[in-house]
Amino acid sequence: MKFWDRVIGFLAGIILAVFGVLMLLIIFKTAGPLVSSLNNPSIKELWWLMLIGFISLITAIYLFSMAFRTQHEEKTIIGETSLGEIRITVSAVENLALRAVRKLRGVKEAHVGVRADLSGLDIFIEVTVNPDLSIPQISEEIKTRVDEYVYETVGMRVNSVKVLVTKVAMEAKTRLE
Repeated sequence: MKFWDRVIGFLAGIILAVFGVLMLLIIFKTAGPLVSSLNNPSIKELWWLMLIGFISLITAIYLFSMAFRTQHEEKTIIGETSLGEIRITVSAVENLALRAVRKLRGVKEAHVGVRADLSGLDIFIEVTVNPDLSIPQISEEIKTRVDEYVYETVGMRVNSVKVLVTKVAMEAKTRLE
């Protein structure tokens, strides 16, 4: 959201907040001399005033939150090449690592997290594997495959790949009829 959009949203929020509070003050008969035209409002008018007051306050709260919302920028990783720098988002690296893991035989599900800092990339992978696989062997294969795939596509070496096997998938039982 641009600066002037935030300013206008903030000012509109103030106006709506004042209007909503005024409507609620009228309902509870504490507005006194502010409003003399509604001396004895009917029940129907009170419900309308209360509805308008609450809608105004909710809209004001929404506009305030829009005015003060910060924009979330995707964290990028910067790599240097002979021709200049390369920027890639952390979510793109997560997707690449996930793609490399899903290509492996025996991996049922996978979730990937990437932490990037000045020292490089650290990749965390949670997997569900088939029961007929050696867990140490598939873990090493995942580490190797992810490191190679990320290096081939992004051009950056990975500091570490940590694999956590969260589940061993149950075999689907075949039914004979």
